[in-house]
Amino acid sequence: MSSTRGSVSFKAKIDNYAIFRQLEIFIKVVECNSFSAAALKLNLTPSSVSRSISQLEEYLGIVLLKRTTRNLILTEPGKYLLFRAQHLLADLDDSLVNTSSFRSHPQGQLKITCSIAFGVTHLMRLYSDYREINPDVRLSVDLNDQSVNLNEENIDIALRITAHPPSNFALRKICKINWVYCASRRYFERRGLPKTLADLEDHDCLINPNVSDNWHFIDGDGHSLKINNIVEVNSTLGLLEAALHHQGIVNLPSYMLGDHIANGELIPILLEHEAKEHEYHLFALYHPGHYQDPKVRSFIDFIVEKISSTPTWDDWMAG
Repeated sequence: MSSTRGSVSFKAKIDNYAIFRQLEIFIKVVECNSFSAAALKLNLTPSSVSRSISQLEEYLGIVLLKRTTRNLILTEPGKYLLFRAQHLLADLDDSLVNTSSFRSHPQGQLKITCSIAFGVTHLMRLYSDYREINPDVRLSVDLNDQSVNLNEENIDIALRITAHPPSNFALRKICKINWVYCASRRYFERRGLPKTLADLEDHDCLINPNVSDNWHFIDGDGHSLKINNIVEVNSTLGLLEAALHHQGIVNLPSYMLGDHIANGELIPILLEHEAKEHEYHLFALYHPGHYQDPKVRSFIDFIVEKISSTPTWDDWMAG
């Protein structure tokens, strides 16, 4: 029973942060082979150095140094402690230096959430380019079409496409997201090219039932147009595939369409009409305090510069 109480008491003393200072003094005394020389190196008095070594020996209940008039001799326990303490303090120093480097050097795991479509079509490509200049950053991605709570999921950055960004997080506006009506060349060759919104009543339309503001039209007489929603898919990637396979007209964000329009697979229509009731943008959302983390700051800065206010996927619009 007494040994148990002794071990608890011993542990309480070892947990004291002063032990690290005492180990540092112990190492310096051995290196200098002198209490007074060690005191000079550490900017301490010889008596405080001697007292520190005595306290360390008292804590451990063992003699570490045998003092003679000319020399200091390490005991076997002293040799063991010296070896372990040198490695312990070296590891601690490395840990502190490496931790401090997080303030200036992007490194560690970067956790990002974004929509499935944007993640598949662009995020992996962006990260590949980013990693060429920041090789120490590892990426963890949550592809999710539902809004993920940054607080609950421990996410660093949320890339969201919305007309109404949340107000409870810091954000950077990256670019405007245009929505475009289009279909495959083969579909239009078979069904004709619509010239007005009213012409859409005579076409097959591919609808995402979860998106409500891109197929509701009013004609000149105030009547609601009837859309023939031949296909419903609750995925923008699914709608894109349906359009590429000539199933009908789709309304999708242009970041999914740029390459397909540029190579002639899809033909945009009705460009004079806004495809959305509200203006959508791509935002990077993050905790305000996290922006000081180099990996968060550098990635947001990178994609803002890489995408810019006029992204390459909209180059076809300028032509």
